[in-house]
Amino acid sequence: MRYERIICNMVAYVGLLFSGVFDNSTIYLSGTMGTPYIKGNVELEDDYKYNIGLRKIALFPYQSSKKFYKGNESALSDNALFGAVDGLEYLFSASFVKNRGHEFIDQEYWLKWSNKNLITKIKYLEKESRDLQFASIDLRYKLGLGPVIFSIGGNVMGHPVYGHPAYEDYEYPWWYLAYDYGYTDYLVPLHDLNGNDEIDSYYIWIETDPITEEGYWEMFYEEASYYWEDSDSVAVAYSDSEFYEYYMPDIIRQYNEDNKIKEWQAEASIAIGLDFYLGNDKFYSHIWLNSYQATKGLTDKSYKGDEEQYDIGLLLGAKLGEHIGVFMEGSKLNYYGREEYNVSTGVNWRF
Repeated sequence: MRYERIICNMVAYVGLLFSGVFDNSTIYLSGTMGTPYIKGNVELEDDYKYNIGLRKIALFPYQSSKKFYKGNESALSDNALFGAVDGLEYLFSASFVKNRGHEFIDQEYWLKWSNKNLITKIKYLEKESRDLQFASIDLRYKLGLGPVIFSIGGNVMGHPVYGHPAYEDYEYPWWYLAYDYGYTDYLVPLHDLNGNDEIDSYYIWIETDPITEEGYWEMFYEEASYYWEDSDSVAVAYSDSEFYEYYMPDIIRQYNEDNKIKEWQAEASIAIGLDFYLGNDKFYSHIWLNSYQATKGLTDKSYKGDEEQYDIGLLLGAKLGEHIGVFMEGSKLNYYGREEYNVSTGVNWRF
């Protein structure tokens, strides 16, 4: 069976090669290493980033063709739903990164096909650097109105559980969870007036006049609190309120991570898009927006956040004279309460 599988894969690869799927595509492999930024006497191992990928993405007129791809290119137009040409486009990219002691893998894979009236895109994104992971299928009808392309259709998106932390289903008091993670509390009286190390209630005499020794009796309750120790018997907090404020957030965060539901969840949405491109030798403007409306959960713990899911991008550039040009680029996405954006602008002078 092993050799049969290898033969089948070879036949598939050769078939794809001669079918034109890889025409005008680029495969790349690159790596970088460097000393991490450090402050003080902290010792960190070297940073690194290794990239591997395969891409076939048509360029817009304002883009210049690269002789070499390093894998760290951030062409924002790759995120636009509509490409420079119809037909098949794809991107398979993975980055293995170590940054200031943190190791993660960022992956993006998508396949897109379009003609005059339809466009479909299958995408998988996993950004460990942003704790974001999802897979989606997008199918839309498109309508061209001059430089504007309007699209509407459906989108199904699958992902791990977001917006349903496991602690929401925890049925016991919060201090039981602290016990499970190695913490211990000890009951102590706040005002042990009788010095017996127990929490009592009794009457005490309140003197109102030291000369006549007049006063009255009042019931006094020795209030109680707790001090907390960690698993190494080191005191960490001297009241419940102090422990809950400074230690419970990390305990709850770890509990949510340890009890994360493994099954993927899914939602279906109405996908609405707007793409605008206009350009000539002296100016270009490329803007796109994708919004997902009327979202309906398809699983028990599908995402129920109130924020809208969307991504938006903007590319502007102008040649102001023979030697000078200006540009502005930016993008923003918001999926499952995880927001990411970047903006850049600048001036180019060509001698």
